[in-house]
Amino acid sequence: MKNGLFRKDEFHYDAARDVYVCPAGEALSRNHESTLRDLKRFHYTNPAACSACPLRVRCTTTANRRQVTRLENEAVLDRVAARLKARPWVLDRRREVVEHPFGSIKQWMYQGAFLTKGLEKVRAEFSLTALAYNLRRAINIVGVEGLMAAVRA
Repeated sequence: MKNGLFRKDEFHYDAARDVYVCPAGEALSRNHESTLRDLKRFHYTNPAACSACPLRVRCTTTANRRQVTRLENEAVLDRVAARLKARPWVLDRRREVVEHPFGSIKQWMYQGAFLTKGLEKVRAEFSLTALAYNLRRAINIVGVEGLMAAVRA
């Protein structure tokens, strides 16, 4: 519980019925739709059940109902979370292998923020930065002579 209130993960989503089941066992059905950063967001509530619920003080501070939201792609996020929970070392491995180049680029190449504006220009800037990083790594691993031999071949 956060601040004494039930968290969203304490509500069970029933995909077959497209409802959330609250800790008291009541179904919250979809009743409203909005957008959040170009994604559909669905709002689930059950004002009738919430108004008479004995767990209401542990669930919501609003006058009449608890609302739970779900993004249109949240099923994908749930599957990723389940896979990570089953294999937590995968994220550690990702941090070791994948995130090292980005940290190096920011630290060693002073590339904390992009200098250009617009997606096309930012892509070009990052492509040049990645090229410089890869050349630097190749020189550190195989040396200048080895890199030049590979270019000639």
